[in-house]
Amino acid sequence: MVNPNRTERISAEVDDAVRDLAEELGIEVEVITSLGGPPAIESDADVAASVGPMIEIASGHKADAYVVACFSDPGIGEMRAKLEAPVFGIAESAVLAAMSRGRSVGVISAVEEAIPRHDRYWDRIGVATRVVGDVATGRGVLDLESEEAYEDVLDAGEQLADSGADVLVLGCTGMTHLRARLQDDLGLPVVEPCQAAVTFAAAALRDASP
Repeated sequence: MVNPNRTERISAEVDDAVRDLAEELGIEVEVITSLGGPPAIESDADVAASVGPMIEIASGHKADAYVVACFSDPGIGEMRAKLEAPVFGIAESAVLAAMSRGRSVGVISAVEEAIPRHDRYWDRIGVATRVVGDVATGRGVLDLESEEAYEDVLDAGEQLADSGADVLVLGCTGMTHLRARLQDDLGLPVVEPCQAAVTFAAAALRDASP
């Protein structure tokens, strides 16, 4: 799993999110940080700046499958073209997983600026009709640790539920630690994208086994 931003705390949170799942699935997961990437990926410029360093560091770590651990799925096409192993984006994986658990998907984003980018992506991968809403918390990727931040995430989830969403997706790696609590508080299934992508990667590895 490659964290395309250079913030080690986010890499640690990604590792925490998938460690037990990886053991259950019988796979080994290494989370690496793209130290040449931006500190956080929030704007379109951040996305563009993250791709080159991410591909460079991924190319230096041989793996049977790769996961891009950023909800914008930066550089997915380039990674898939360059690397022989399958590559999974957490946004694509999360929405596909959510669609198997509900008819109407709601996305909780970090910042408002990300929403148009997400909307374009849903159109591109053919799932836009199933995403009924995308609500931003107004907090950046690195500002999602406090109790006040959780209240903002909860409020976004409640807005999406009121809009008809019957399954939610956490649209930022900075929210990985909130899944279980949010699911309990809202009474709706909540998909954590890193876990969704690791699950798809494990399935691909099983399919590839002789």
